[in-house]
Amino acid sequence: MVDLIAEKLRTDLLAVFDDPAYRPPVLPSVAMDVMTVAERDDADVDEIVRLLERDQMLAATVLRLVSTPLYAGRTPIRSLKAAVIRLGVRVIRDVVFEAAIARGVFRTGEYSDTLALVARHSTVTAYITRMVCRRAAVDADLSFICGLLHDVGFAGLLLAVKHVEGSAAPSLAMLWPHVDHLHERASCLLVESWGLPRDVIEVVGHHHHLHTGMTARIAASVRLADHLTEYFDCSIVGPKVDGERLPGDHIDAFDLETAAAELGLDDAAVKHILADAERTIPEIAIM
Repeated sequence: MVDLIAEKLRTDLLAVFDDPAYRPPVLPSVAMDVMTVAERDDADVDEIVRLLERDQMLAATVLRLVSTPLYAGRTPIRSLKAAVIRLGVRVIRDVVFEAAIARGVFRTGEYSDTLALVARHSTVTAYITRMVCRRAAVDADLSFICGLLHDVGFAGLLLAVKHVEGSAAPSLAMLWPHVDHLHERASCLLVESWGLPRDVIEVVGHHHHLHTGMTARIAASVRLADHLTEYFDCSIVGPKVDGERLPGDHIDAFDLETAAAELGLDDAAVKHILADAERTIPEIAIM
């Protein structure tokens, strides 16, 4: 009987995404426009600045980031254009997406504490993914966004519960095993609904599966980075039950070994990645 109830809940959760009345979380149009411009070979700094000026919160996020030790230079930044020049168009794209996701997806009252932990995990995964790609000589263009969005399905599913159940929504402890089971599929459906590039959809929608082809090394980088978040106490965890948080987003040892082999990284290389991360992740995790 319990299995039947669980299966119905899983079916209902995914059915929400096919419901014409359901509206998934919407990303700010500025974020989508910045991504479009950043994909062009002739991406123009002034055009990026004009886009950021349409959204004061995103502009403020860029200015705040450029003043942190991660990006600060010898000369203080005093304008949005100078910030864009220092960070570069593609870093700006990643920063804007990070801020847009935090603002538009990982917020819902009843589950806000757990979604804050998911958001922190996603952000830390994104930064570590970029580090893994650099160490493994992977083309890291979209790696940050793949790391950022790989677990967005957790938020999408919890928002879907509120859409279906309203005030009668089950407790998070009851929902958590099913949300955890379905989050990969839900992540895929969300990024598809946003019209993101095919490679992002492929990696995000199958981040717990082995990949072949063009996305294999980015997917392996996300899997390894996902695991390395635990060294900074930023793993995915659910609500507390009997004083302990429920685990989630498990990556088994075989997947880790396969990811490291795909990337050509041995234990020493992974230690170097962790050393790089130690210099920046603690600050990022509390931003």
